[in-house]
Amino acid sequence: MFELEKIQRLNTLDLSVLKYVLNHRAQVEKMTIRQLATQAHVSTSTISRFCEKLGCEGFSEFKYMLKQERLAQKKTSMPEYDVILPITEFLDKTNNETFRKLLSQATALILESQAVFFFGIGTSGALAQYGSRYLANVGIFSLSINDPFTPMGMQQTGVANTLLVVLSVSGETPEVLTQVEQYRLGNGKVLAITNSTHSTLARLADIVIPYYMPEEKNGSLNNTTQLPVIYILELLAHRIACAN
Repeated sequence: MFELEKIQRLNTLDLSVLKYVLNHRAQVEKMTIRQLATQAHVSTSTISRFCEKLGCEGFSEFKYMLKQERLAQKKTSMPEYDVILPITEFLDKTNNETFRKLLSQATALILESQAVFFFGIGTSGALAQYGSRYLANVGIFSLSINDPFTPMGMQQTGVANTLLVVLSVSGETPEVLTQVEQYRLGNGKVLAITNSTHSTLARLADIVIPYYMPEEKNGSLNNTTQLPVIYILELLAHRIACAN
């Protein structure tokens, strides 16, 4: 409900209402429009316009949507112990010829590259830095890209004969896809470590290593476990260490 495009349309008074709502979500669900107007120090007409800008027909629908969003967040929150089963299933799936073949192809791609760049956003960005350093530890020239707007593939001389390792759960993040498209323009290779082979990122990559974990979200934040990603990164590094 609080998408960036909608928030960008809010004026100063609207933003003061939004700030109060975000800090008192549970209380606002039970308030009247007059009570909210009093607490946020604005008029009831300001509240009505605020609700309309967020895509609601009125304050009643706004309160309903606020409650539904809270319940959805609660529903999608998984207890910590629930992650054990999918992790166990993932480890079982790695013990087959298909997965070993993907690792071998990815290992060969890394060894053939003059340099390896890691890229991700958010949690995937943090893991990109980890993967870059871990690979550097086994003798590969490896760097992580921290700025999602870094221009990369404008000229073939820039990224040709190099590899971009992209980490993304959804494989649909616009900044990630833009970076990959730029990189492909420069004739660079792309290895994607992502949650599914059906994403846009997977279709753009030369090699895809999927891990198929149940997606877990906290509102707009993605809390899908990244243990398989760490496992894949370390497996690749150990294979490279043995090959060198």
